Amino acid sequence: MLKILVETGFLLALNPRNKHHKWALNILEESRRRINILHISPVAPIELSLIMKSKGYDDKSMLRVLNALYSIIRRYTRPYYSSLELEHIIYATELRTKYSELTFFDSIHASIAIFNNLTYCDLDKTIRDIIDAELKSEK
Repeated sequence: MLKILVETGFLLALNPRNKHHKWALNILEESRRRINILHISPVAPIELSLIMKSKGYDDKSMLRVLNALYSIIRRYTRPYYSSLELEHIIYATELRTKYSELTFFDSIHASIAIFNNLTYCDLDKTIRDIIDAELKSEK
């Protein structure tokens, strides 16, 4: 089974109004059928919370959204969350010095995928390309 990493794009796509909703449900369905093993980046819920806070969500609204996401995901599978260690943050910082297009959170998602040998399956092509480049340079 393929161990995959998803992040904030996946969480956002669980909203039925999101244009990528069908894609997110497909990932969950494949996890249910054990085609993949779903890992969610441990910083994705933090990033999502910051996005909601910046859009003016109050804590009660954020709580409703986060609980809804949890319920949707658990209907299909029990995802894994990698630990977040100092070495992940160090490597993420190195990645940002090497690739100026990486954001703070994107660099952490990439670091987690690389360190934990997870296939990046979220929507951000830039992150996917950087992970591929990093893995090629290790060989």
